[in-house]
Amino acid sequence: MTRGCPFGTAANDITADDELIRQDLCVIFDLIKSRIAEFFVSEKTLGRLSDEAKEDQLADYCIATVQGAMLLGKVRRDSDVAEEVVRETLSHLKMRYRL
Repeated sequence: MTRGCPFGTAANDITADDELIRQDLCVIFDLIKSRIAEFFVSEKTLGRLSDEAKEDQLADYCIATVQGAMLLGKVRRDSDVAEEVVRETLSHLKMRYRL
């Protein structure tokens, strides 16, 4: 855990003058989000995800959670914290949305 996510690292370093980089990062995160949201749509279609779940919001939640977990892991140089956060997130999603 000596390195974080390269996209998160780049996003943290952008300034107000880095509009093109910000736009590129938005495209990357939007692509990641759409893939995760597609998973949730599929799970809802199969009846394995609550009808009240909002796929786009869940995808943003997952991205933000993993980004934060990777940051903590990098700062502490310990993958255990990142793994614990992901486990806790999965537990939350299973309880809240029947996933």
